[in-house]
Amino acid sequence: MIKIGLGKALGFSLLAFIGLNFLFIIIAETVGGTLESLFSAISSDPLIIITILFAPIIYLPGNVITSLYAQISFGIIDASLIRSIGFLVSPFVAALVAGRTGESKGGSFGGWMITALIGSAAWGVLAFVYLGPNPIVLLIGYVLHGVVYGIFYGCFALLFSKPEMY
Repeated sequence: MIKIGLGKALGFSLLAFIGLNFLFIIIAETVGGTLESLFSAISSDPLIIITILFAPIIYLPGNVITSLYAQISFGIIDASLIRSIGFLVSPFVAALVAGRTGESKGGSFGGWMITALIGSAAWGVLAFVYLGPNPIVLLIGYVLHGVVYGIFYGCFALLFSKPEMY
């Protein structure tokens, strides 16, 4: 029974996460007036799509909240504010979707956790493709970011999951 719920939670949360990330990046780039440069960068290097689809994974939730607070405090209303809002909203909504579509608490939490780990693994692939200074260290860092994201937003998936009788 947990496998069906896990698969549904994984599929729908991954779809919501990727879709909302893409939507917020497109809105932010449109507001910033750099949409054409984004598409020219994608045409010259297609792996940039991974950074668009899984962008929130490399920014820890506390850092995003601090950045959002600073931007609002200083009155900076621009593309970076929309991007920061997207970094909070897209994983939150994806975790809620995982919570509602998972048929158990384990399926809901596991579906979101696997979604976060898929996003961090995609960033790990980029580390090996572009061969940064030390790709193993980058891979470990990205996996840790995925675990933090999985646990932080997984709590929301647990809160909004269907109740179980024990």
